[in-house]
Amino acid sequence: MRIGFDFRMGGSVNAGIGRYSFELLTHLMKKSQGSEISDEYFVFYHKQNNNPADLKALKQLGATLVETNIRHYSFGEQFALPKILNKYNLDLVHFPNFNVPLLYRKPYVVTIHDMVHHKISGHKKSRIWKFYAYKYLIQKAAERATKIITVTEAAKQEIIKYLNVEAEKIAVTYEAPASHELAAVNTEAVKQKFLISRPYFLFVGSLERKKNLPMLAKAFDLFLTKYKFNMDLVIAGKVDPHYPEVKDQILDITHRNRLVLTGFVEDADQAALYQGAYAFITASLHEGFGLPGLEAMSYGLPVLASNTDVFNEVYDNGAIYFDPMDPEDIAAHMQLVAQDTQFHAQMQQKSIARVQYFDWVETANQTLIVYHSVVGNKSYNFEPENE
Repeated sequence: MRIGFDFRMGGSVNAGIGRYSFELLTHLMKKSQGSEISDEYFVFYHKQNNNPADLKALKQLGATLVETNIRHYSFGEQFALPKILNKYNLDLVHFPNFNVPLLYRKPYVVTIHDMVHHKISGHKKSRIWKFYAYKYLIQKAAERATKIITVTEAAKQEIIKYLNVEAEKIAVTYEAPASHELAAVNTEAVKQKFLISRPYFLFVGSLERKKNLPMLAKAFDLFLTKYKFNMDLVIAGKVDPHYPEVKDQILDITHRNRLVLTGFVEDADQAALYQGAYAFITASLHEGFGLPGLEAMSYGLPVLASNTDVFNEVYDNGAIYFDPMDPEDIAAHMQLVAQDTQFHAQMQQKSIARVQYFDWVETANQTLIVYHSVVGNKSYNFEPENE
């Protein structure tokens, strides 16, 4: 097959969708190497929005790199990108996000990660037009797609509910944490870099509204006041340019000196933050998958999470859950993990056990099955790899 992949939001600089795109594409291409499956991958990227190291890695795996200079969510995406895609005689294109050009009418797969914008209300007037543009784009992307991929069964049910898509059109392929080498991480140097001197709870992710970070900060403030622990809360992620006020809301607590907001962190620093943390915590209200929590599990961290359908599906009994709108409940769960060392050790073991269920090789296998169904080879199946 000649497979196009829209990588303009791909790679480590673009948070969740970027990480998903890079890991999936890397494992798809590794599977193609040295096998009887003769798939060609055409990777469409934006020079200023992609990490050169990521592009180099994909090229070394055999990808044909195509520079577009077209930003996502732009007019060029709608009009110029289809013309570029059409030049390469592709059997299908995989769009890893809902921003599919309306004028592209050939077979494609789209990954819809969540329906968060359908569920969060209270948009500012200046953003109303973006909200309606989003709703239109995601509806058309779903309607015209040959196949839809999503990342949890919970997300699948939301897509069916909000976009009125038949269940048979949607395939669920779980994400997985990236592989890592613990010995290669200099934890103490990174702690010094970010001025972390105490044991800390860690959150990883962008400072978006849906992450509910002001509530998490409020709960952490209560945890320090009520239970008197000498700990920090490290929030590792960049500010969402659409909601810059979230940062000020996070900092509006009594113990703001116990907050560490790192901003964007490189992969190596992020790995060190995971490895050095006491526990991982997320009070997010809406997620399609929740990859940072799974990455935390791969480092053996106890995970504390919102009691949502997605987190319960992905983390299962590998995490403990709280009401994300109740700061007292969040603080009490933080106290439980901080105070009871035996419970902390039990949660570490549960994390390690749970993360074993997720593997990018399996995700690539399931994605290939979707690709072959799009081009008409519905009998295609994969041979499990020996690693």
